[in-house]
Amino acid sequence: MSKDLPKVTIVTVVRNAELLIEETIQSTLAQDYSNIEYVVVDGDSSDATQQIIQTYSDRIDHYVSEPDQGIYDAMNKGARLASGDWVIYMNAGDRFYSPSSLSQLESALKSDADVI
Repeated sequence: MSKDLPKVTIVTVVRNAELLIEETIQSTLAQDYSNIEYVVVDGDSSDATQQIIQTYSDRIDHYVSEPDQGIYDAMNKGARLASGDWVIYMNAGDRFYSPSSLSQLESALKSDADVI
């Protein structure tokens, strides 16, 4: 992790998406940007989603699985867990275009912009 790079928190919210979640996790973990915090908020899935997430637990900074009041409640939980300078929401089924998606934004991430 490079302390001179702004921290980017990636929040994935999910519920019962066993067919989608692994691709999202792998896409996030494949990023070559060196200052990433990864937060996964699961809405107490009843399928294999939780088991899939747990196989990556050593690379996920914060993981919570509990009932919630819907997607926005889950997103707010993720925001409260985030400690990054920037927050990106990657829902189950989302994926980055390439492993260098965040590193290509490095100059923008270092700017004083409010939204990129």
